[in-house]
Amino acid sequence: MWRTNQPSPKQLAEWKEFGIKTIVNLRGDTDASFTVLEKEACEQLGLNLVFLHSESRGAPYPERLIEAKKAFETMEYPALMHCKSGADRAGTMAVFYLYQIEGVPLEEARKQLSFKYLHISAAKTGILDFFWAEWAKIEATGRIDFWTWLTTEYDRDDLKARYKPQAAWSWIVDNILKRE
Repeated sequence: MWRTNQPSPKQLAEWKEFGIKTIVNLRGDTDASFTVLEKEACEQLGLNLVFLHSESRGAPYPERLIEAKKAFETMEYPALMHCKSGADRAGTMAVFYLYQIEGVPLEEARKQLSFKYLHISAAKTGILDFFWAEWAKIEATGRIDFWTWLTTEYDRDDLKARYKPQAAWSWIVDNILKRE
C-alpha cells in the first residue's frame, strides 16, 4: 500500500507502470471534476477504483473504519490510497492500514500522522492524532480489543468535544494550505 495526494490522470498512468492495481480514493465518490477525471483514467488504464470516505477534521466514524477494513482485506494489491493533500485522511488511513491489516505496532503506525507528510497535529486535523492517542491509552491496559472498543465504547461526539485545536494552526491549515 502506498499513499499520495490527489493524482492526475498522467500520474495514475505512472502508478500503473509502477505496478499499482487498485486506487483508493479517500475523498468519497462525488461529481467533482477531479473524481470524474479519476474514474475515466482508471477505467482507461484498467485500474480498480475503490471509494472510501475519511475525515480530515473530524473523529473517525466506526462504520467507515469497518468499511475500510473490509475493502483493505479484499482489494487487489499493490494499491495506492489518496486524499487531496495526502496528509490527514491518507495519514490516518495509513495508520489504520498498517496497524489493522499489516499488524504494525500502533506506536510505529502512528508516525504516518506527522509533519513529514505536512500533517499538523495542533490544528483541527489533530483530532486524528487524538483518536489514535485515545485508543493507545486503552490498548495499553490490555482490557479490550480495538474493534470491541470502536463499536461499544468509543464515543465520537465526546472525543470531538474534548479535542481542542490551536486556532493559529487551524487557520494555517484552512487558509494557507487550503485543506478540505
